[in-house]
Amino acid sequence: MIKSQINKAIILSQSILDDSPEFWIQRPQILIQFQLSDELSIVNRNRLIQKTIYFGGYYLKYGDDKFLDVRNLFLEIVYHPRTSQTGFRLSKNGEKLDAYGDIQNWVEVLRKYTIQKNLQQKYKIIKKIGEGSQFQVFKIRDKLTGQQNAVKIYDKLKLLNSPYLLDLLKKQIGMKRQFDHKNLIRLQEVYESANHLYVVEELVEGGTLESKISSTTFNQQQIILIIKQTLNGLQEMHKKGFIHGDVTLKAIGFKSEQDLDSLCLLHYSKVMSINAARNSTKKMLSQRPSLKNDKAHTSDLQQLGIILIRLLTGYQFNQFNLPSQMDDIKSILNFQQTSKELEVLLQQLLLIDFELQLSDTNTPLEVLKNDIFKKQIEPQNFILKYQNLNDKRRQSEQSNSDDESMEIRSRVNTLPNIQDRNSESRSLSNRVKNMVSPLKISKFNKIDSSQKPPSQNSQRRPSNLYQLPRMNLMPMIKQKVW
Repeated sequence: MIKSQINKAIILSQSILDDSPEFWIQRPQILIQFQLSDELSIVNRNRLIQKTIYFGGYYLKYGDDKFLDVRNLFLEIVYHPRTSQTGFRLSKNGEKLDAYGDIQNWVEVLRKYTIQKNLQQKYKIIKKIGEGSQFQVFKIRDKLTGQQNAVKIYDKLKLLNSPYLLDLLKKQIGMKRQFDHKNLIRLQEVYESANHLYVVEELVEGGTLESKISSTTFNQQQIILIIKQTLNGLQEMHKKGFIHGDVTLKAIGFKSEQDLDSLCLLHYSKVMSINAARNSTKKMLSQRPSLKNDKAHTSDLQQLGIILIRLLTGYQFNQFNLPSQMDDIKSILNFQQTSKELEVLLQQLLLIDFELQLSDTNTPLEVLKNDIFKKQIEPQNFILKYQNLNDKRRQSEQSNSDDESMEIRSRVNTLPNIQDRNSESRSLSNRVKNMVSPLKISKFNKIDSSQKPPSQNSQRRPSNLYQLPRMNLMPMIKQKVW
């Protein structure tokens, strides 16, 4: 029981996400593999009886022909007044199931599929970190464990007034409940009150790949690692029967600021089931055969191929100028030396269109079999732009001595329409012009090449490490002004 804004008691009997009024259901017509079973004390006609219950998928087996679909049922922690045992309660529309005993594993499994009622009893809201068209995002902290998550807060009235948005949210939550992979956003639990719906997910604090490109220099090993982890996330979605549909720089995020291994896919608003995509594609092609070569829709792999080329060369393809043959790709990029593994990878990504990706052979798993991913790759931290120039030069010398099979040489300046693109160029020489040369720094203030960036250094740096002498700086400014 909760109170509304006018302090009237309101009992939530059915979640806004639930469409079915039934509580008990008959045996589902699918094969269920039970992952959890226990003998618990069950309340039956106001008496406690010992009964073994089972859980698998999202079904709870109570009897041979008596099941619960636990999705979007209300979950509460309860205490038996006579035995003082802790238990859980599943309820909907006035019906309930109370079970007491060792319930810790049960609650941990059920909370992902069910709806709970009191967010602030478990979490402390820290601050607002973002918003969308229909929701606001806050950082929250578990009061017991200290773990930080993100919660999306939806206004239920707006959802009820927009059936399309409510249906889209139902599909997204149902899809995310199936995912448990490090390269995808994990849904933790869902809460609901009289006026709001709260979706608790993993916190993404490292920004997106789009924001990293302008402040980060990736070496070739890191680029391959980014592509590999993105493919792992796409493969998990493909295994569950989905395609992402929006693989862009904004849709690739990092859960941690400095950890390249924390990559995850974001933005699930354009996700489509593979079966629905197949049926839709067949229908469109039967009505308009010309859509076979239509580039208005690109595959997940093609979109990832565009990102790969951007990371390697700085050149930004778009879906309307994608070449259809590998020779055209090499001609446009003007590669002087390209490893065989990279050439095969580019071909696998860029030449698999929207229709081909729906087959069982052109999957992200097939791309992951490329030899370029079989080499040992360490998830190194980001190389940030504010590192001093000596570090960058040393890293550049080391990268030149890497294995020839991993070396990619491209003449970026000869690419079409990018001669004037100074801000987006990945060439170090173009960036050095805008940087202060270390030779202008006084000999009494030499840069320590072993010094870490401020975000990576736990010790307070000396106040004069990067400070120019005032007497030397003023004449330079005056001379520059006149």
